[in-house]
Amino acid sequence: MTYNNKAPCPCCGYMTIPNNVDALAYICPVCFWEIDFFVSSDDEPSDLNHGLSLNKARENYKLFKTISWELRKHCRPPNRNEYPAV
Repeated sequence: MTYNNKAPCPCCGYMTIPNNVDALAYICPVCFWEIDFFVSSDDEPSDLNHGLSLNKARENYKLFKTISWELRKHCRPPNRNEYPAV
């Protein structure tokens, strides 16, 4: 699903990914997940994300509101227009 030419972040789910997911090297400002087109499953470690798998990053986001505790200072809360449509 996309709207306003943005797609949901695969980690946090907020509509932050520009160009309908065609955004190479984009880092989500909400959770700090870097888009990695080279992983083939949600359990595969991502070289772009400090070796975290997407599933582990999602777990961390639930706990810390970021993919890792150390990166929390780089993240921000979602903007009003970034909430997924219900």
